[in-house]
Amino acid sequence: MATLAQIFTPRFSRDDRESLSNEGRSRAQKGPAVSEAAGQVDVDVYQLRPLPYEDFLYVKNDFNNHRVVRQADPTAGRSAWKAIGSSCIAAALLIALLLPGAYRLLAGYQISRLKLEREQYSNVLRTLDSQEASLVKMERLYEVARTKGYAPPTRDQVQYSQPKDAVARLEKSLAGTPGVSK
Repeated sequence: MATLAQIFTPRFSRDDRESLSNEGRSRAQKGPAVSEAAGQVDVDVYQLRPLPYEDFLYVKNDFNNHRVVRQADPTAGRSAWKAIGSSCIAAALLIALLLPGAYRLLAGYQISRLKLEREQYSNVLRTLDSQEASLVKMERLYEVARTKGYAPPTRDQVQYSQPKDAVARLEKSLAGTPGVSK
């Protein structure tokens, strides 16, 4: 068991301690040393005063505990596995609680990416529609036919496809159009 004398006293032999304590007593009897040149008092402010009965205490310095073995605790393994299991369950519960929020965040990123792709594809579609419309105009077709040396079709060569019965017939809508045969 540790005492204050063991804590504050450095580990010396008994003879060394006696000589140190005798020096401390003789220094205390003489009083503080005064430096004549500087006019200052030479006192060790960090030195502790001697403890009562310090000279009679014995401190054994050669403890050898290398053969000492800790006593086995049968509940230590069980409590360690319980702690490991409970921490794994707590981690799984935390992941289960955070998973829907993370999934929602990733789904939001995917939706915004899909919206950007849809906008890009709709722009491409509009561009292609305008290019097709410019290429399919009758004036353009006549111009291409002239450059390639084709003759324009006669009235008998043009045929329009008729829609099904559920849709209005083409004959009624084209009744007043010139160049359409019945």
